[in-house]
Amino acid sequence: MKPVMVATWNFGVKAVSKGMDILLSGGSALDAVEEGIKVVEDDLEVLSVGLGGLPNVEGEVELDASIMDGGTLRCGAVGALKDIRHPISVARKVMELTPHVLLVGEGALKFALRCGFKRERFWKPGSRERWEEMLENLRKGKYEVESFYGRVWKAVGGLWKETVSAVALDAKGCMAAGNSTTGLFMKMPGRVGDSAVIGAGLYVDNRVGGAVTTGTGEVAINYCLSKRVCDLMASGLNPKEACEKAIAETLYRRNFDGGIAVLALNNKGEVGAAHSLKEFVYAYQDGGMDKPELRKVERFSGC
Repeated sequence: MKPVMVATWNFGVKAVSKGMDILLSGGSALDAVEEGIKVVEDDLEVLSVGLGGLPNVEGEVELDASIMDGGTLRCGAVGALKDIRHPISVARKVMELTPHVLLVGEGALKFALRCGFKRERFWKPGSRERWEEMLENLRKGKYEVESFYGRVWKAVGGLWKETVSAVALDAKGCMAAGNSTTGLFMKMPGRVGDSAVIGAGLYVDNRVGGAVTTGTGEVAINYCLSKRVCDLMASGLNPKEACEKAIAETLYRRNFDGGIAVLALNNKGEVGAAHSLKEFVYAYQDGGMDKPELRKVERFSGC
């Protein structure tokens, strides 16, 4: 079977490039997803992923990540994890070494340290300045909506929600999915987004395919978006049809501000995506290509 890998946003090109090197050398989808995402976590130019990225309202970076094996349906996740460079790798350890799925906060940090991960703290270039600017906007801003969420949303302007999310299909027909993010910029301390919630931020099953999300995490959680897309593919829809139907469902009640994107890869290697964001792009590469290509997805017509 021809291997395929997809990942969200422009920085997904780096994730896919690394992951496809592993797939083309006979490696597993699970390794491809983890190692590809680690490249983005290490990228100093990406402020919405990785340690040192854009922080919460108190100036602390809390990281969410998850990973899932499409063959066994085993999965692992971490939420509100601090001071660890590669949350995607901690999530994999949760999957492989514990009977649990999700560890959060101090418990997730203690587990990571016991697994040998090193505690680190740093600011990526520009992240401190961006945080200070937004904090000042929150303090002096006069907004119509007086709630905390309303003030944060207007200060942030709907930006800084980009998650690196990836799905891979290897030569043996096995699939995996993973994601990693700093979460919504200026979020409340302790907020956990869809990237740590299996079925919301990601889901994958070798019998059908996989789906991942990026955008306003509360939307993906509310609609169990990734699992919904996989269920729609199982019912006979192709990835594009499944993504578009699932996005349409999120627009029915509009429970949250902001948009969401979903990216799907089925077990035949077919890809689809849909979104309600201002724009969305993803990286794609299959075994017959020399390098990844970036694909732009038109905004869902029902928005």
